[in-house]
Amino acid sequence: MFPLGISAAVIGICEGALAHHLSQQKDRVAVTGIQVRDDPYVLYAAGEAAAEIAASRVQLIDGISRMYDKIEAGQPVTMEDRATVRRNQVRCAWRAVAALDEIFARSGGNAIRRSNPIQRYWRDAHVGLSHMIHVPGTAYHAYPLAQMGLDLPESMRAVI
Repeated sequence: MFPLGISAAVIGICEGALAHHLSQQKDRVAVTGIQVRDDPYVLYAAGEAAAEIAASRVQLIDGISRMYDKIEAGQPVTMEDRATVRRNQVRCAWRAVAALDEIFARSGGNAIRRSNPIQRYWRDAHVGLSHMIHVPGTAYHAYPLAQMGLDLPESMRAVI
């Protein structure tokens, strides 16, 4: 459950960044003189980012919902279940932040200014992503071991 709070926050930060990005881009004119709303590359990136961030939220909620359903039905939550949910939590966070990186890169040079809220979203998302629960190695390593029915080392069990 602890990782859920951090993963959900990271995805929420990315949602906020996307909303802010879209509101800023609406009337922005790029250095080239082209209105951003007429730039298909920026719009494509925003559309793709929106889909990736939304997919992250759906997958995160789906995994936790499945765990709650098992518990409510009195069924045990297996190590395989836990490893699957943790694998997906890690992937959701990384997917959402990668989408944020794409829109941040298309937000213009002013995006990095401290007065621009999108830089704060970007920093906060990366801080959340750097938490040890989002380090992919352990979760991705544990998942196939658990699916094969093998015992996980104690150090790995602690984060799954």
